[in-house]
Amino acid sequence: MTDRERHVKVWAALQKIVRPLMKYGFNETWEETFVDGPFLVIANHTNDLDPLFLSVCFPRNQFYFVASEHIFRQGLVSKILTYLVAPIPRKKASSGADTVKMCLRNLKAGNSVGLMAEGEASWDGRTIPVFSATGKLAKSSGASLVTVRISGGYLTNPRWSNSNRRGKIYARPIHIYSPEDLEAMTPDEVLAHINEDIYENAWENPVKYTGKNLAEHIERAVYVCPECGGISTITSKGNKFKCEKCGMSSCITEYGKFGDGFKFANISEWEDYQTEKFRELISSGITFSDDKISLTRILRNHDEQLLERDAKLSVCGDKLKCGLAEFDLTMINNMSMVQSSRLLFSYDGSYYEIRDEGMTSLRKYLAYWQNKPWEAK
Repeated sequence: MTDRERHVKVWAALQKIVRPLMKYGFNETWEETFVDGPFLVIANHTNDLDPLFLSVCFPRNQFYFVASEHIFRQGLVSKILTYLVAPIPRKKASSGADTVKMCLRNLKAGNSVGLMAEGEASWDGRTIPVFSATGKLAKSSGASLVTVRISGGYLTNPRWSNSNRRGKIYARPIHIYSPEDLEAMTPDEVLAHINEDIYENAWENPVKYTGKNLAEHIERAVYVCPECGGISTITSKGNKFKCEKCGMSSCITEYGKFGDGFKFANISEWEDYQTEKFRELISSGITFSDDKISLTRILRNHDEQLLERDAKLSVCGDKLKCGLAEFDLTMINNMSMVQSSRLLFSYDGSYYEIRDEGMTSLRKYLAYWQNKPWEAK
């Protein structure tokens, strides 16, 4: 039996398990389709279970998912996943050139590929624009392109949360573009179609999502207090959150929204506020730090080399420090996050991961690097 034959059999067997689980465990409904020939399927990224939410739409089309490199660092679990489904590794905070080559190699060999082209799950329930090179990838593949929109995934398990909520999930293919359709468009036109097709706003007509600890860990996502401007002063427990600096407090309802009287209706409005406010704060020269942080170098074979544990992480000017290690932010070409507490970046030919061992928001370090305040001086 070839690897491909094994993967097809595993796909068919998993469908018998996954489909009932998605239907009864997550209250998902979906539209099925069949695509003749190899295709690239692109869906919006709502949470870590998106490959399962997406796969049920294609019971007769086996394909290979692009997956974050960190899942290849799980020992025996990684070996089993590779044997059964052979995911395509995507190293976050890197150019992604190797991943693109592997996708094209699969498509040209007649294999289909599944991709969440945003690169990361949404923090606030709104779909992120996909990578700019995605349109070029779709055109050059010579395969069909299928776009899929997943609705309800964000509120089922927000990226910042550890708990699931039960509501409604709906997955459906939006459009099938033939190779001839793609040939007639520019890469930018293909990109625009993808972004339009997969866009989801979780706050448009939400339903109830029942569960426990609805606000817990929201401080991973929101790091600027809307009342006092404090950085990482938000704490949470159960359905409630508050600012330890000024006393601001509210809750999250079963609709995913904030309680009556709060400054914002939902986390997307808070996200817009903190994006602008944080720019103002860092342009004024603000610095910040966190404790209980680990630093690891990721080696080429997915092994990990622990460099710092229970260390202090801080940023000041163009320097990022973690324990005794110091990095020049101007030399970091790529930085990204995985899940809610892993910050990845490439530096001087090496690949590093900063992991939160306590409870803070590593997002602010990414936002700091993205805004590049040192260039304004």
